[in-house]
Amino acid sequence: MFTYIGNGAYCYSNSTSMLLDTVGERIPAESIEVLSGVGLGALWFKEDNMVFFSNGVPHIGVSKALDILGFTITEHSSIDSSNIEGILTTAIKQHPVLLGPLDMGYLRYMPNHSYLHGCDHYVLAFGIENGVVRLHDPAGYPYAMLPMEDLIKASKTSHLQYRLYPHDMTYHYWCAPKRVKHPSHQEICVEAIRYFRQVYNDIEKQYSERNWLIGSDAIAELKRYILGGDINPSLLGHLTHFAFQVGARRALNFSEFFRGEYGGLAEIKLLQSEVYGRCHSLAVNSDWLMIGEALSHLAELEIKFQEAIFT
Repeated sequence: MFTYIGNGAYCYSNSTSMLLDTVGERIPAESIEVLSGVGLGALWFKEDNMVFFSNGVPHIGVSKALDILGFTITEHSSIDSSNIEGILTTAIKQHPVLLGPLDMGYLRYMPNHSYLHGCDHYVLAFGIENGVVRLHDPAGYPYAMLPMEDLIKASKTSHLQYRLYPHDMTYHYWCAPKRVKHPSHQEICVEAIRYFRQVYNDIEKQYSERNWLIGSDAIAELKRYILGGDINPSLLGHLTHFAFQVGARRALNFSEFFRGEYGGLAEIKLLQSEVYGRCHSLAVNSDWLMIGEALSHLAELEIKFQEAIFT
């Protein structure tokens, strides 16, 4: 296996990597993505017939990844709507700030922002002048400019589609990372696997209380829905523009992370990456019969990986 190099929707991981770089720490986004645990498992939300190849929550995963890597960080979150502008302005003037989740529909420097309401995103803000925030957006917009009033709207999570986010946050950010430990790769792996088990256990506790399917059951439901022949445009766009391709990259990064002492886990994730890539190509070409077979394989691999993580 050789390394994939290219673009990918790693907004929180790329932004976290940029934040660490502001204090002279070079940590690849791929490492942060894996340690966040976001790309584990699968979820099917029956309310809107939507799948996510994910069980983790990005803003929780970012904090956990930094902890595993040996960093402390200042983190702020609030459900209070008062004085948001003053709080964010002060924070951005003092330090580069990792902001998110943000509602992409209010990021007006993006040409297609009006079609992205409800999609979550993360950016690094590093300056503000005359009410305009300067930021690096890892989606391909360095030195972007955003009026503070739009940042305030974007910071509210009430309309985000990913249902694992709390829907009452008015803002959330991190700043001022500081290294306090230098863990070895083996120590990082041990802590990561412990955290990955927690991610799976947490979603097990939640799904039975809600109208969700998880893991291989979620993938099986996606197969059933797709083979039913009436795929809603939101799901189709999600699969062809995001879910399968980012699933392939995440699985490949997991495989690279586990390579060596955890060869069994690495092999499962490599196979998952290949199947995700096949699913993407089939979906773009509307080959739904073949994608059903690929999804069955993906569900089997998810069962094998989860069993291996708890062994």
